[in-house]
Amino acid sequence: MQKTDKKCILFFAVLLLFAVFATGVWSATTGKIAGRVVDKTSGDPLPGVNVVIQDTKMGAATDEDGFYFILNIPPGTYSVEAVIIGYAKLVQENVKVNINQTATLNFEMKEEAVQGETVIVEAE
Repeated sequence: MQKTDKKCILFFAVLLLFAVFATGVWSATTGKIAGRVVDKTSGDPLPGVNVVIQDTKMGAATDEDGFYFILNIPPGTYSVEAVIIGYAKLVQENVKVNINQTATLNFEMKEEAVQGETVIVEAE
């Protein structure tokens, strides 16, 4: 083998080693929360529910089958709330998110009457 060939092989080996380590360092730094939101009485899925991690800008809305997922969450412990008109707001506390794992978080929401402001109209 020539000296140039050895340098080329060494260069590619170092480059490959760097690529392997760099991928491992950046790939697994966040976690995920996923689950389903259903009506507590009927068990029917609730589409359009806003599931939000409190004190952050992270959240998602449920799909037509009541499923949701929130990606790229830094590891930690969070309070997560589910909100939709016509149902009582529900908060689950101490939700632990770990690196490269999915925390499963399901909600069963109870219907709640929406009270509006009383409007009085007088006829003349």
